[in-house]
Amino acid sequence: MNYVPKVNDYVKWTTALGMVHEGWVYYKGTPDDNEKRIKNSWVPVSNYITIEIATKPRPQCDLSKFMHKRIHVCICCYEDCWHELEFIRRRVSKQDDTNPDELSSQIFGSTMMLNTK
Repeated sequence: MNYVPKVNDYVKWTTALGMVHEGWVYYKGTPDDNEKRIKNSWVPVSNYITIEIATKPRPQCDLSKFMHKRIHVCICCYEDCWHELEFIRRRVSKQDDTNPDELSSQIFGSTMMLNTK
């Protein structure tokens, strides 16, 4: 079974050319009804995700006019390439800076302490 990415998953994408990209799934498109598009002689479209591979601070500007405080660098990964993705971990939300690995070890450690008493 192939991995189906979700927003807030951290993935590693090794392309057919051997290039490796890592980052958070920032956006996932919704599948379109391509049968209807083809029937109406429209161009079929592919479902895709964007992977955030970097961020940088926005230059001095009026932040009330911008939705994001940082500039996000994203790449597109189309559904045809999702089999090349490797799931690494998941975060709670885009605002969550907690390392999921540390969080799970803290929970596991506290559970072990409860069981030993």
